[in-house]
Amino acid sequence: MSSDNRRDPQQARDNTFKLLMEYVYRDKPLLVRVLILLVLATAADVTGPILAKVFIDDYLLQNDFRLQPLALLLAGYLVTQLAAAWLRYQQTLKFTDMALTAVLDIRQRVFSHVLRLPMRYFDHAMTGQLVSRVTNDTEAIKDLYVQFLSSVLTNVILLAGIIVAMGLLNVQLMLVALLLIPTVVGVIYLYQKLSGPAVSEARQLRSEINANISESIAGMPVIQAGNQQQRFLDRFEGVNQSYYRARIRTITVSAALLRPAIDFLSILVLIGVVWLFGLQMVSGVAEIGVLYAFLNFLGRFTEPVAEITQRFNLYQQAMVAGSRVYQLLEEGEQHYRDSSATIEQGRLSVRELDFHYAADKPVLKQLNIEVPAGQFYAVVGHTGSGKSTLLSLLLNFYQPVGGQIEIDGTPLQRFGHEALRGGIGLIPQEPFILAASIYDNIDMGRGLPPAAVERAARQAHLHRVIQAMPDGYQTELGERGTRLSTGQRQQLIIARALAASPRILLLDEATANVDSETEQVVQRALNELHGRVTMIVVAHRLSTIKHADRILVLSHGEIVEQGRHAELMAQPDGLYRSMYLLQRQARQVALAEQVEIQEVQSNEG
Repeated sequence: MSSDNRRDPQQARDNTFKLLMEYVYRDKPLLVRVLILLVLATAADVTGPILAKVFIDDYLLQNDFRLQPLALLLAGYLVTQLAAAWLRYQQTLKFTDMALTAVLDIRQRVFSHVLRLPMRYFDHAMTGQLVSRVTNDTEAIKDLYVQFLSSVLTNVILLAGIIVAMGLLNVQLMLVALLLIPTVVGVIYLYQKLSGPAVSEARQLRSEINANISESIAGMPVIQAGNQQQRFLDRFEGVNQSYYRARIRTITVSAALLRPAIDFLSILVLIGVVWLFGLQMVSGVAEIGVLYAFLNFLGRFTEPVAEITQRFNLYQQAMVAGSRVYQLLEEGEQHYRDSSATIEQGRLSVRELDFHYAADKPVLKQLNIEVPAGQFYAVVGHTGSGKSTLLSLLLNFYQPVGGQIEIDGTPLQRFGHEALRGGIGLIPQEPFILAASIYDNIDMGRGLPPAAVERAARQAHLHRVIQAMPDGYQTELGERGTRLSTGQRQQLIIARALAASPRILLLDEATANVDSETEQVVQRALNELHGRVTMIVVAHRLSTIKHADRILVLSHGEIVEQGRHAELMAQPDGLYRSMYLLQRQARQVALAEQVEIQEVQSNEG
């Protein structure tokens, strides 16, 4: 959550109220039925003490024990109490159904919205905090319905019924009891003022706890290999302790101002009622049955008030959670045009392209690139030169600051989402593997025919590997594809990209983390696609792009060299030549060390 919202609790309440009202208006017919059930249940509930008052004053104190009227009173009492219980049961079911339906829709909306957010949002978003918003915060909104809204409506209507019943019995005693309401409103106002910042802080810290856990689990091999367990534990402990202190503050305020304060005020009201009744008894205008009914009503009167104040703890949490959900829904989505344009050839044109993440730090400067259809272009350069950013712009993940990108002569922004994602395939450096079957990982929900999936696997030289597995294409892969080697996971991603027969294929350092054998497999697959698919390959290993039609060398966001491999190697002081020779030397050293190790092992054997 932003610091602005933590400083403005009123804005948080307004945001949550907007979100809540959407579903209240949508479920208005159901809410009306719930309110009718509440009114009927309250009427049945308050009838019981009135019938008891009639029994005490008109029969018990009068020594009138006729069977028929007493039986009718007893039957009426039982019927009203049973009816009240059944009506409240129905009301609770309908309120819960409304709440769960609302949360179901909110959670679906939030996750659907997250999937459509632009990539720039994920540059600074933390996974654990997003998960917390989609799960914990939406669940808190359910509590706002079930625990707070339901409780408040139920108890407000019950209070109204009790006040009406009290007024029918004795107006003066009713006025004494009503003194409880303004004092309770003051207690609630004070509670909100004191607990609001602590509740907001606790909610934010819970998201940070989730983010810490998510980050630690994802990086567990690195944490243990680097002996960083204690540092991560200390960081987690700091956040956990802060969360503990924030929760203690809310509990302290709640313990002081909610139930104890209401109980104390209730005792004062009870003393006032008994004192006034005593005066009326002396004056001869009071009835014992009225006192019984009033004491019964007073117990029921203070309980709803206490219940409402107790629920304000949930209200504070739900308001903060609802605001966080609302803020996420307010984030602008990535929009695509509703266009019939399709990528037919795959010809790329980049003209005067400028881009930056921060205004004072340009990443790409005045790039001009022309890629004919079916050509194999490579982009190389040192870390931070803008290679991956260029691919992100070609995928329309970000909008250029200046210049234009065209595909087949059509500006990139004019393509619809389906055309863009179907016409451009991406092979990222880090494979994203679903915990599903191999078939599902290649198909990715696109409903491709089995022949297309198998053809893509053959093009990625993965078909034989799949056939050797127990269930072939239906073999289930573990989380992150643990049943496959690193190279096989990369081949699977290549198959996924090729399955939809894209006209343009983007590879973002696809061979950076694979062994030499897999590198050769990837190289063979690229060679087979050459001439049929336009390929833009960001390469770390320069040996994989020796046969590219053109190699672009980026440095600080600008093209400083371009040409074929032989042409660039012919430049004595060229950047590409120095990078290639350095990599070749490093590989020769590695091979020599490997041979030496094998010889030592052979001699020892």
